[in-house]
Amino acid sequence: MDQRKRKRIALAAGLFFLAFLAGIVLTVKAARQNYESTARQMAALAEEIPESEAVFAGILGGKDTPGKSDQTKKGKELLAKYGYHFADSLRLGALPGYAGGMALILAAGLLGCAAFSWYGWKKQKSARAQAEYLEEKLKEEKIRNQQMENALRREEQETKALITDISHQLKTPVASLKMSYEIVDSTELSREEAREFQEKEREDVDRLARLLEAFTQMSKLETGMIRLCPQKASLQKTLAKAVAGVYVKAMEKGISIETQEFDDILICHDPGWTAEAFANVLDNGVKYAPSGTRITIRVTKMASLVMVEMEDEGPGIPAKERNRIFQRFYRGESESVRRKEGSGVGLYLTRQILERQGGTVCVKNGGNGGSNFVMTLPKR
Repeated sequence: MDQRKRKRIALAAGLFFLAFLAGIVLTVKAARQNYESTARQMAALAEEIPESEAVFAGILGGKDTPGKSDQTKKGKELLAKYGYHFADSLRLGALPGYAGGMALILAAGLLGCAAFSWYGWKKQKSARAQAEYLEEKLKEEKIRNQQMENALRREEQETKALITDISHQLKTPVASLKMSYEIVDSTELSREEAREFQEKEREDVDRLARLLEAFTQMSKLETGMIRLCPQKASLQKTLAKAVAGVYVKAMEKGISIETQEFDDILICHDPGWTAEAFANVLDNGVKYAPSGTRITIRVTKMASLVMVEMEDEGPGIPAKERNRIFQRFYRGESESVRRKEGSGVGLYLTRQILERQGGTVCVKNGGNGGSNFVMTLPKR
């Protein structure tokens, strides 16, 4: 039994004892009042008939006179003769007052017990509600801690995966450079051969530079060092900036980039980073499409968003890889794709940039066997 329950029992017992004591006091007072009334009657009767004092004392004291057992009946008849009945006993003397007092004490006791019980019930209800609230908060805290633990574990796994991926991406150009330097240092080469090795070393260095730039962009975007700043801007100008970024490479390969005519629209987006996202898709098309082909850009306005399609005439993407190409460092499984220069970061950045602006990106089969990248951005 806890401390609060013991206190409630003690208080109830105290109230009961006080009511009992008050009842005893009132009973004693009622008895004394009755005794004094009997004494007054005795004095009055003895004054009227002195020779019958003993008889009156026996009667008033509650002792019947021998041979007169019918005195009670006869007395009632006499009282009735002079208009005095039992109901008059209830209205006269101290009995009504004492009875009323006892009733008040009993009512007060019952009311006090009821109030005390109600107060105890309220306290118990409040304590129960507080316990439920604390239990709910504890559950929420456990869920929050579990989520933080899962996030930390996921971040740790992603960090390990990132280190592994970066090591894998850097391994090839570094190994190529190392081999080239070893050959140049240990072998007598002609001027033409030395020039070829220098050109290969320059390509490897350029590849390392591009890898490091892609890693830096990816890291800054993921860690929040670079924040997207959406603003009302021209979609046509953003697309023009993206096309300009890959135009020279496309022209060198003989690939044309055509944009179907559309009415310009101002949408809320970050022009610089969105142009980067579009350029990554165009660069992917230029890289894998054969010479003499075409990349077509189409813009479709919808109720709440704008859809931008970039369709190339390249080899296409197998269905099982269409979701994986937007993962970090994924380069595809075919040997022809892996022979191409790339880091597997461009399309990953495209997805990150568009999704952080409320957009989407996916790829499906193109009309001429190539790939059709479908990107969306909200109008507002």
